[in-house]
Amino acid sequence: MIYVVDVNQMSFAFVAGSQRHASEIAGSPGFVQALDRFFLQGSKGSNHRPRAATVQELALFNDMSSEFADATADVLVARVG
Repeated sequence: MIYVVDVNQMSFAFVAGSQRHASEIAGSPGFVQALDRFFLQGSKGSNHRPRAATVQELALFNDMSSEFADATADVLVARVG
């Protein structure tokens, strides 16, 4: 299933097998550090609680993942909003 975290008025989607797994990914130090580096100033006011993707977010994620997915990547995170 595709899950989304909302950060600084942007949405980032990724694949996880369950809500629990999505929460583990979104709360992991590596995920948080990557978002902080992306925003340079940190991801203050972010919601790292994953939610199920909307139909539109799912379509965007599928389009991006088919174009940019790397077989060696552990997690693909795509900006969908």
